[in-house]
Amino acid sequence: MKILLLLTVLTISLLSHGMVHAIEKPDFKLLKKDGKFELRQYSELHIVTATMEEESQRNQAFRKLAGYIGKKNEKGQKIAMTSPVLIDGAKVTERESTLKPSMSFVVPKNVVEGGIPKPNDPSISLSKIEGGKFAVKAFKNSNSDKSRKEALEELRVWIGKQKLQAIGEASFAFYDPPWIPQMFRTNEVWIRVEKVE
Repeated sequence: MKILLLLTVLTISLLSHGMVHAIEKPDFKLLKKDGKFELRQYSELHIVTATMEEESQRNQAFRKLAGYIGKKNEKGQKIAMTSPVLIDGAKVTERESTLKPSMSFVVPKNVVEGGIPKPNDPSISLSKIEGGKFAVKAFKNSNSDKSRKEALEELRVWIGKQKLQAIGEASFAFYDPPWIPQMFRTNEVWIRVEKVE
């Protein structure tokens, strides 16, 4: 009975994982791949952002952003969920972030083309991530500060080895909802980079 239950849960998780990965993600050009490290070229991304007093308020920020895409905007427009959810200003290393923590959804392309509606909630803002090169590392266990810290430090070391220079602070990208088991989730840390002159 326990084996049957486990197989059922695993099957549902895998099907859910497939459905989640069918939603829109930002396009990028892969410039280099080195194990779990990648160098990517992204075009400009439009985002909607909710700031947090501290990172423990992620659920509250997520609800605000979910409200925005669920018609709480000036057009009363239903907007499709995209992936990943981006977290900025995470304080996971000794290099404390100077930014307030925030959570962002990427705005779908069709909404950008049709005109992005303004949020009804004044605590939510619209902005852009300028296009450019980003160093990226995949990692497991998104709920662990230790995992995020290790991924960030390993990415900084890799950036140095590639003779690249980090610009600004890291963003953490989470691609899957909480019901997906940790072993199947896709999590990444991104840092904008440029060539060292």
